[in-house]
Amino acid sequence: MKIIGIIAEYNPFHNGHLYQIEKVKEIYPESIIIVAMSGNFLQRGEPAIVDKWVRARQALLNGVDVVVEIPIAGCVQPADRFAENGVRILSNMGCEELFFGAEHAEYDFMTYAQLVQNLDSTEFSKKNISYAEAFQEAVAAKIGHNIDSPNDVLGLAYAKANLKFGKKLKLNPISRNVAGYHDKSLSPDSNIASATAIRKVLFSKDHNLVDKYLPSYQDLKDEKYISWDDFWPFLRYKLISSDIDELANIYGMAEGIQYRMKKKALELKTEATFDEWLKAVKSKRFTYTRLTRLSVATLVGMKVNDVSLYNKFPYVHLLGFTKNGQKALNMKKNSEIPLLAKISQQDKDDFYHVDYRAGKIYQSQNYKEQDLKRAPLIF
Repeated sequence: MKIIGIIAEYNPFHNGHLYQIEKVKEIYPESIIIVAMSGNFLQRGEPAIVDKWVRARQALLNGVDVVVEIPIAGCVQPADRFAENGVRILSNMGCEELFFGAEHAEYDFMTYAQLVQNLDSTEFSKKNISYAEAFQEAVAAKIGHNIDSPNDVLGLAYAKANLKFGKKLKLNPISRNVAGYHDKSLSPDSNIASATAIRKVLFSKDHNLVDKYLPSYQDLKDEKYISWDDFWPFLRYKLISSDIDELANIYGMAEGIQYRMKKKALELKTEATFDEWLKAVKSKRFTYTRLTRLSVATLVGMKVNDVSLYNKFPYVHLLGFTKNGQKALNMKKNSEIPLLAKISQQDKDDFYHVDYRAGKIYQSQNYKEQDLKRAPLIF
């Protein structure tokens, strides 16, 4: 029996994700699949279109055996840190192999990781370009070609994290099938589309177009779909009402960007959207993705100390499991990383306080309790 790990967002769960799970089952028919999944706010700094419980349920209905939530301090992070937290969780839960989608599945990601493991990140800040661009330039110089496709970047990040933790996982890249990561339109000739294209149609309310791309569409159709537009008024209020010193303590603030964020929130017209504010704040040094992650941290009040505490004392939240998955959970009762099945009153006031606050903010828009009184889904 193999225990297989996947790091995912499932935003939402679509046929491309189902294809990946079916590939795992094809190679290891008796495997247990554990997914470390982003919660209600995602790695790139976006709110999930539906909440973590809906997405966990969809995964469990389609072949996954255990779903755990990566806490927000480990999730809303640049690719390297996001990958490191996912790999750490899955390694600790007994996973032997990691499967992930890649634009170039033929790449030897572990060899690439060894080539770039000693890159000096402090050098990147000296260039008048974003950290991501500087990092990609340095990687290309070491490897001999660019690694700039989204899933390839994550694949390299998984390999680097795996190297850091002693190569505990065997890496298995799977070629992305048909749809590109950022494709914005649905292909009529396929039943696989990018999550970006699917979300675009779901927000347009023309739902009959997406049924064939979603294996659990019936589970989704009555949900309220959430986007940054729902939280922009709260973020703008936070930026306007907070003083500069308070904003400076938010995780990810650097180079005085809080002045620009606050200034643009004050200057823009009342009817301005989140996207308009982003465009006004963006600069060469601060990409859209870096700003959206910073926006999440500001919205939920995630401070530098919160992330430092999580890095020292990590934990993971169990969202659901199958009877098959329970076997893996029973084997890891003495895990080094605490596995929270239910969030208690003490948890929400202690180390879980940022996740709890993020859940309450998300709940303000989808009206469903996210943590307290919620037990893991059991199939």
